[in-house]
Amino acid sequence: MIFDEVMASELEKRKNLDLLRRIVPKSQNGVMIEHEGRWYTDLSSNDYLGLGQDRNLRDEFINALALHPQSFSSSGSPLLTGAHDSYLAAQTQAENLFPTKKVLFFNSGFAANSGCIAALGGIKGTVILADKLAHASIINGMTADRQIKAFRFPHNDMQALMRLVQKCEQEYSRILVVTEAVFSMDGDTAPLKELVLIKRSHPKVALYIDEAHSFGVFDKKGRGLCAELNLLDEVDFILCTCGKALGSEGAFMLSSEYARSYFINTVRSLIFSTAISPAAFAHMAFMLKKLPECNDRRERLKEISAKVRAAAADFGNPMYSQSQVIPYLTYSNEQAVQACNFFKERGLLAMPIRHPTVPKGQARLRLSLSAALSDEQVDLICDALREYSRLHLKKDF
Repeated sequence: MIFDEVMASELEKRKNLDLLRRIVPKSQNGVMIEHEGRWYTDLSSNDYLGLGQDRNLRDEFINALALHPQSFSSSGSPLLTGAHDSYLAAQTQAENLFPTKKVLFFNSGFAANSGCIAALGGIKGTVILADKLAHASIINGMTADRQIKAFRFPHNDMQALMRLVQKCEQEYSRILVVTEAVFSMDGDTAPLKELVLIKRSHPKVALYIDEAHSFGVFDKKGRGLCAELNLLDEVDFILCTCGKALGSEGAFMLSSEYARSYFINTVRSLIFSTAISPAAFAHMAFMLKKLPECNDRRERLKEISAKVRAAAADFGNPMYSQSQVIPYLTYSNEQAVQACNFFKERGLLAMPIRHPTVPKGQARLRLSLSAALSDEQVDLICDALREYSRLHLKKDF
């Protein structure tokens, strides 16, 4: 092939920089994961509440599916033949959780963000202002069309955002401010109350919040950070993913009825994609019904997250996280790989996150905790963090 030579050269460069990505199939059993022939405690999964690997829930759903069989293929776009009765069941459960919102499902959070933001940015007179650390799916939406006007503001810097808003409201009819509730790499939270105050004082502003890493985790019913802060009705668009804390798959957008209908008619990642299967929607409905009952898991997750954050912050290490996503900075790519191997030796699988995924000099282990971790496993994580810091990081301060 005419592309092979250039692709081989690029792959060799990545290999030499220890940046070559691979897909390695693994086996999983609860919070344990098999990797290259050995079992580890999994610290890289987004199964924050342990629902995705809960055998009792799995068996209960399989029994329910046996009573009400669903196809494993939707066989069409949701606009054609892909929306079955289980789609309606999932929509009903989601709208029971969010009675003031309308729900629209997508195959993934990436498809929802990239498609909806592109559709909103394509409305004449609109400008998008996104947090500098916003997820790649948000950036994809902003750059989907050359006609989309978009700017990025420094991470969580409300003064910089205010200056941008004041500048843009002179030129544009609508300003869409986009951010994440919990950021996927640093685990910190957006200042949602301050964003709402900006919206209240600037009528041209609408808010779009990605709750991918907070849906299921925050609020007594698991509805996310906007709900926990009583801001649901202040936010125009809320993206919830189902493949993380909910332990299912797919995603859904919360919006007004007008916006839902507009997305159905304009979002390319919805219109031109085969829907996830009726069986998957049945599982989503099943898990959404269970979510409000999982507050003990949410409390457990908060407890162990605080403990691990404290251990990661020992020896003066910086700590940004306010959630179950905990960055452990190693700074260099090489040290991130070293730390990963150090953890592996102790039976812990924490994958390295390196430049260019994060800025240069900000390489890290990204710890994603699960409420299903035992006290013994949490203690092992804390001990490994403190030991690695003492041996390898203390000299850097």
